[in-house]
Amino acid sequence: MTRHLFVISIGSVQDFISAARRTRDLWFGSHLLSEISKAAAKAIAEEGGELIFPALERGHLDLEPSDEVDAFNVANIIVAELPESITDPSKVNEKARIAAKSSWLRYANETKKEAEKLDRNAVNLDIWAEQVTDVDEQTFEVITIYAAWVPLGPDYQKDRKRLMRLLSGRKSIRDFNPPTEMHPIIPKSSLDGARESVLTKNKNIRKKLALRLRLGNGEQLCAVALTKRLGGGKVPFPSVVRVAADPWIRGAISYGQKAKDVLAEIGNLCSGENGFSSGTGRIQKKYKEDFGYDGQIFYPSRLSKFLKPNPDSDSCEDNLSGDDLVSLKRIKEKVDQLQKSDNGCFGLKEPDPYLAILIADGDRMGKAISEIKTPEDHREFSKNLSEFAKIARKVVESDNNGVLVYSGGDDVLAFLPVDKCLLAARDLHDKFGALKLLKEDPGKAKDRLTLSVGIAIAHAFEPLEDLIEYGKNAEKAAKEPNKYGQGDRNGLAVHLHKRGGGEPIRLREQWIDDSSGLDKRLDKWAKMHNENELPDKAAYEMRELAEVYRNWKGTPKADLENLIKADVKRMLKRKRPVGGEDQKILTKEIDSMLKGLDSYQKVRHLADELILARKLSDVMKMADRIAKKPEAEI
Repeated sequence: MTRHLFVISIGSVQDFISAARRTRDLWFGSHLLSEISKAAAKAIAEEGGELIFPALERGHLDLEPSDEVDAFNVANIIVAELPESITDPSKVNEKARIAAKSSWLRYANETKKEAEKLDRNAVNLDIWAEQVTDVDEQTFEVITIYAAWVPLGPDYQKDRKRLMRLLSGRKSIRDFNPPTEMHPIIPKSSLDGARESVLTKNKNIRKKLALRLRLGNGEQLCAVALTKRLGGGKVPFPSVVRVAADPWIRGAISYGQKAKDVLAEIGNLCSGENGFSSGTGRIQKKYKEDFGYDGQIFYPSRLSKFLKPNPDSDSCEDNLSGDDLVSLKRIKEKVDQLQKSDNGCFGLKEPDPYLAILIADGDRMGKAISEIKTPEDHREFSKNLSEFAKIARKVVESDNNGVLVYSGGDDVLAFLPVDKCLLAARDLHDKFGALKLLKEDPGKAKDRLTLSVGIAIAHAFEPLEDLIEYGKNAEKAAKEPNKYGQGDRNGLAVHLHKRGGGEPIRLREQWIDDSSGLDKRLDKWAKMHNENELPDKAAYEMRELAEVYRNWKGTPKADLENLIKADVKRMLKRKRPVGGEDQKILTKEIDSMLKGLDSYQKVRHLADELILARKLSDVMKMADRIAKKPEAEI
């Protein structure tokens, strides 16, 4: 009789999750995949397998299905120890696959019923059946499932290594399924273009569906995309626009009771079913308390579009009811009262439209797992990772007004207000580093497990798939050495993508615990802007100054540093801030800023830091500056 080490992989993860047009699609895609993985893990435990990853025992509540936004996340790789009583691991594999399929079918069937409540002809049933059901008994059409197992001997490390090699080999042998029926005149899904749309072509029905499905003009959804949009019931999810508007909303609330009352009136006008403002749901309690609706009505360009609907469009925003239009006109009056400066208005202007996409990932996790010596140690490792998932939710949502899309242990995807993103990144990094993931602590700080964090700051009205791609690129950069030779991993990368085009600003350094770290410097420069200690146009002037030294040769570095320092100080003095004084510019902070500035690359890097800090400063002012205005002036 032999024990076995068993692994099952459910995916592909990135393609399944990232195909999204709305944040609700993105969140529910990750939630759905987690629930499918959870069902497989539960089946393995019920067959007698002892779960290692996730480290949950049979009957644990976290293995039960859940449609809560903060449900326990199960990763797509499940590892278990099968006891001697299980002589045929293929039967465990079969049970896990059946459970995974059943989980998917439960969501799919609920989705179809929900769509048919809106209109019984909403879904093309033939195409739906092709996409939802199996091609045959061994093939799960919606997602791929691979499994492998090996006899478990006294050397866990060796057996696990062999197991993962077998799994990798199995994945490389693709299942070539018989092609499904082609439908050349049916449009493809707008989310990923992989499958045909299951939505009806009838324009009147589509207009009826537009509100509940939040359809864009001409948007098409396959069975998977429709399940992302409707699955799990009416669970709203905060939009990226609401995240971007959050600093402005906080500032409006701090401005005084009168402004707070106007904001509350706007919230009342947004309540109920309408085509212009979805709710934020339970995932972000602070949003619900402050302003629990989509933030796009605070942007005049979006508000104007709502008030001039296109009758030929089948999008939700172009098919507003008469009551919606009446509410929107009243909302415009209230928004103008908050944003304009004349006729007794509050003069808060419109919100900054940028937000931060944060993607974090543990460094060298595979190497760490490969060094675990026993199943018991691996379970302890898994439990600690699960704890970090809970910590990440608190850091992102409770502490920094963000929205957590996914946290499966060492990987995090979240949207954050620009003024809070660096605080969240630092806290996530430090709390991950404080975890005792390994039974045997490496002792040396450089050998401990670390978290790399990528932050992309971008315009909220960019396509969601572009925003996610920006975040992925920043996370990738965080793990790579920078141009100054800093080592790989344990990095922070901050990228700024301006909507007007041009090359993004890309900054990357390894994490540093003291005040000289990239996040601390950016925060310092932003606060100096806020205190009128830095000129608004200093960064762009410094970029021009850098060009002077691009091809400078033959000057010793010490002399070059003195030349650059003198030029920068002259520039700062000439471009002193509005309301600032000469002596206020040339503080010790400026001297520390110029330390080591001895090349074109370093001057350009500093200029980029100041440009990015200016963006942080603009958003900080929206959240904090208005709060300083006395109530008597309101």
